[in-house]
Amino acid sequence: MSILSTALYMVSTEEEAEQFVAMAPGMSAAYEQQPGFEKMVVARDVMDPLMIVTLSWWGSQEAVDAWTKNQGYRAAKNESGGQGLKAKMEFGRWTPAG
Repeated sequence: MSILSTALYMVSTEEEAEQFVAMAPGMSAAYEQQPGFEKMVVARDVMDPLMIVTLSWWGSQEAVDAWTKNQGYRAAKNESGGQGLKAKMEFGRWTPAG
């Protein structure tokens, strides 16, 4: 059974929203290097373009925990164009999916 990691982020400007979405391909490449990673989707809310949701699927809870606690997580964000980006996580949850 997979674990679905869901996070909802808010940014302050349209430019920050575009920056967040633009870093998704680089983040996906970094995620793909992590044991247990399956896939990721990044999308903007059509009703509120300053709200962004990320969905990532993992092979186990341990795999997603290891990635989010890893320094590589922050380095991947910075290397993907997210350095200095202030996105406030409004919601984060991990649930079994499958």
